[in-house]
Amino acid sequence: MVTSHTTIKHPPACELCGTADARQLWSLSFEGHPGEFILWQCQFCKVVFNWPRLPPEAVHDQYDGSYYVFNSPTERCWSRAVQTYVSLLGPLETRCPAGRLLDVGCARGHLLALARGRGWRVEGVELAREAAALASAEFDLTVRTGTIEDHAEQIGPFDVVIATDVIEHVTSPRRFVQAVKRVLAPGGWAIIETPNWGGWWRRLGGRRWLGLNRFHLFLFDERSLSRLIEECGLAVSAKMSLTSTGGVDWAWRPELAPLSDSLPPALEWRSRRLLSWATPRSMARDLHQKPPRSLDESLARVERLLANEHQKQVSTRLNGDNLAVIARAEARGSLSETGLSEALT
Repeated sequence: MVTSHTTIKHPPACELCGTADARQLWSLSFEGHPGEFILWQCQFCKVVFNWPRLPPEAVHDQYDGSYYVFNSPTERCWSRAVQTYVSLLGPLETRCPAGRLLDVGCARGHLLALARGRGWRVEGVELAREAAALASAEFDLTVRTGTIEDHAEQIGPFDVVIATDVIEHVTSPRRFVQAVKRVLAPGGWAIIETPNWGGWWRRLGGRRWLGLNRFHLFLFDERSLSRLIEECGLAVSAKMSLTSTGGVDWAWRPELAPLSDSLPPALEWRSRRLLSWATPRSMARDLHQKPPRSLDESLARVERLLANEHQKQVSTRLNGDNLAVIARAEARGSLSETGLSEALT
């Protein structure tokens, strides 16, 4: 990733708050992106965004069969699904028995298959036609191709809508959250997870942060994301953070790469081994080191993890790589009043 400084036309008013006061942060270069990828930060709501931006159709065309997420090894997909389920969906099982669940950006369907195995009635929405077809073929899932905005008038209502690693990709986060709200049942739960601009790894790594790539058009901290969700009519009641299984091993964090890359080859592998050893124990680390390789193994792992409350590994300190905000579709009654906030933390 190469950085440079370029003076360009100032971006339009902020998509989130409407303020026309943004500061240019970084000009980056990514393979596959034409020209410079420039990040700005709104000086009022603090959301970070890419501008100038590819046209919406060009953004959508990036998510074909070659998109790196869809080519992840199967065991990595199951590990991430288990982590997401235990951390974010497990606490809702008793509150939504046999509930209807929508996974927005469901990729190849691993989380949906896992949730169905736990008793949920599931559906998915996926922009990439190839990934949607794989989810339908492998797991016999109902997956609609396109965006949540495309289908919001025809589907629902759902007791829970979950969108992990999606909102940072969309061209209008406000329309995205409004569509999520539209498909929720009264009192339903919305779970939105995204890379955490306010997290410790981003502050440490700067331009090397794992959350920076050409697919991420908007980057949020907890204040900017919570503000958006509340302005769209959802009641925010719980916030937490976690680091995904794919980024948990310190030996392969790009933010720490200079520590190993600067050493002679004979010492580089030793330094990586030391960083891996120093990685704190967590559910994510255990899943990374010993991933489940099938739906049955994943269901068994979820059962064990949910039986051990201390292994959920979410934090209200909001320092992890990813930020999760949970909200309800009605203003009255907060998650903390029902005990969900405590259950998640």
